Amino acid sequence: MGPLFRWAGSKRKILPHIKRHLPPIYKRYFEPFCGSACLYFDIRPQQATLSDMNPELIHAYLMVRDNPLQVHDFLSGLTVSPEEYLRIRGLDERTLADNERAGRFIYLNKLCFNGVYRTNLQGKFNVPMGVRTGSIPTLDELLDYSKVLQGVEFLAGDFQAIVDRAEEGDFIYLDPPYSKPESRKRGEYGPNSFDFSDIQRLVDSLKSAEQRGISFTLSYCESDALLESISPDWFVESLSVRRHVAGFHQHRRVVGELLISNRTAEVRGI
Repeated sequence: MGPLFRWAGSKRKILPHIKRHLPPIYKRYFEPFCGSACLYFDIRPQQATLSDMNPELIHAYLMVRDNPLQVHDFLSGLTVSPEEYLRIRGLDERTLADNERAGRFIYLNKLCFNGVYRTNLQGKFNVPMGVRTGSIPTLDELLDYSKVLQGVEFLAGDFQAIVDRAEEGDFIYLDPPYSKPESRKRGEYGPNSFDFSDIQRLVDSLKSAEQRGISFTLSYCESDALLESISPDWFVESLSVRRHVAGFHQHRRVVGELLISNRTAEVRGI
């Protein structure tokens, strides 16, 4: 099953590599930077906690899980056009009913440029409509996602609080937004999103998790700062991934990505 949402930086291309680092048996699955949650939807663990700093994302997941009919009622009344997109984007989510707020997020996510979530200094979503967009989910699709999400715990908050909830025998997958020391924040992924300055805090929380008997896998861009901070006992896999820069076909390039885990990868065919 593919993910519900489009999300910049999705790891769908390297899922086979990531899955090699999953323990064969674990109690609960945690994903503190869930975004599109493509790994969750691929493996569908029995017990899962998905979280993110973006409250609009988490609210949309919750509404699809609990009230897919109401979300569809709102979406079914919308058209797909540049004029409608601007109208929906201009709505203040704080004034909307719960199903309208979730439907607005889904509509904008499916139609915005390259699946990017970005806000301005006032916290307003400001991504333009894309040319190659996704499709608005049908009622049957929303019902299917609702069924798969039953029993999933959703939380909106900082990654460290979520990592601290994990216990011995659990598994954590982390895919924080990529950030460089010279990067200027432009509102990508929403307010208070992961920043380069959070790398050491992330590594420290994973070292603490390991001491509690927790397995984890972290995906991140090639980063000397990250590699210098991790435990020498952790396993590092370097990958080369072809990505669309700025979403344009002519701007493809190969980028380096790291998979870091405290357990060795299983030998499987990819």
